[in-house]
Amino acid sequence: MKHWLVNLPKKYWTTAHILWAVVVFGLHAMSSKSFPKITFWEYIGPDKLVHAFMFFVSTAIAIQSGWRRASAAIVWIAAGIFLEFYQFYFTIDRTFDWLDIVADFFGVFIAVKIASHRNTQKNKGYSHISSETFPF
Repeated sequence: MKHWLVNLPKKYWTTAHILWAVVVFGLHAMSSKSFPKITFWEYIGPDKLVHAFMFFVSTAIAIQSGWRRASAAIVWIAAGIFLEFYQFYFTIDRTFDWLDIVADFFGVFIAVKIASHRNTQKNKGYSHISSETFPF
């Protein structure tokens, strides 16, 4: 039995992709005062995990909505870089952080690798395994 997410029409994935992009851009534009202060693991902590997760989901939804893996990766990596510059130039209390870009790239990379693995499994005739395991 296939996972119900796999069977959603592309138009729903496209809508989800647009809405998720708005969330990602909105979170990057928010004041840092809105977020809890983190004193432990500042450089490899929850902030970087959140970045990786947001860009993993963004790329996964883009791929599921019909984008090619390379196109989704390029767009979301570029978006991560753009958002860091946006924070630096257009927000008062947010800063540019190279490690955020690295975390964004890591999330994109993992989504592309999982989608590639799913595609490889489908081509080998194991589509029932990959679509239940990975919904994109």
